[in-house]
Amino acid sequence: MALPIMIDCDPGHDDAIALVLALASPELEVKAVTASAGNQTPEKTLRNVLRMLTLLNRPDIPVAGGAWKPLMRDLIIADNVHGESGLDGPSLPEPAFAPQNCTAVELMASVLRESQEPVTLVATGPQTNVGVAARQPSGAAREDRPHRDHGGRHGAGQLAAGGGV
Repeated sequence: MALPIMIDCDPGHDDAIALVLALASPELEVKAVTASAGNQTPEKTLRNVLRMLTLLNRPDIPVAGGAWKPLMRDLIIADNVHGESGLDGPSLPEPAFAPQNCTAVELMASVLRESQEPVTLVATGPQTNVGVAARQPSGAAREDRPHRDHGGRHGAGQLAAGGGV
């Protein structure tokens, strides 16, 4: 049986590849994808999720945008690495579907509430949506629900590609 996951990301090239790999894996069932500001602005990262899911012909996966900036500082984007769009380089289709009419945290809570089994949250970018979800009384983030992260840290976070803080 495939492991149910939600992906919280800020695509960039790295997270775009992570989406491709997760969706190609028969061992994973992607139940939702949420986006936050990070490698680019929140509008661009949300658009990039929609573009990638359009490319992969997966309009069935619910998508929502989340955090507009980190909790502890102003947003610093990595356009020097990922380009102006956040996914410069490859030719990608325009989004063929719209995001859900809710926030990332609301979508996370909904997926967890409706799931008959634990859903693992895979956060490949900033942990802002995860932090906001953890503060919610709705149970959007609970200790009995696994959480895997890549790229997060406690404090100011990654300020630039190359790891400068």
